[in-house]
Amino acid sequence: METVLKLVREIIFLLLLFTFLELLLPLGQIKNFTRAVIGLLILLAIINPLFEVLNTNWELKVFLPQEEAVPVIRPGELYQRAKDEAEKGLEAQIKALLNLSSGKVEKVQVKFGDNRVEKVTVLIKGPFNAGEKERYREVLKAFFGIENIDFRVTGVGQ
Repeated sequence: METVLKLVREIIFLLLLFTFLELLLPLGQIKNFTRAVIGLLILLAIINPLFEVLNTNWELKVFLPQEEAVPVIRPGELYQRAKDEAEKGLEAQIKALLNLSSGKVEKVQVKFGDNRVEKVTVLIKGPFNAGEKERYREVLKAFFGIENIDFRVTGVGQ
């Protein structure tokens, strides 16, 4: 409200001042030029307080509730979600890596322990010999540092 009153006072003062200056000026081209300048100055006087209002630092604390917000996700849930996502991502990587050579990997299950991979279970389709098993172990150890790997054969040739 105070800003509006200040704006109205400034405009009235400028109108009175410019009207007095216009009466003092002679007729002709200079009077038209002066009117254009006065009009621009009045527009500037109107727009200037609007810019002041837009540049103020709004305190949003006034609009927020005073109570402490309850977290949507508890810290334990957040850790479990992150762990689950990491397991899914690692499962997909292992499956893709092992399927590059043979295409026999049906499913991979990863279980995390204390900040490391506790166990990996690889489900293989069809016949599976000891040489392939050792090659898979070497690949997983080289790429991910995983040593505890359990292979299970499903389908034909169990």
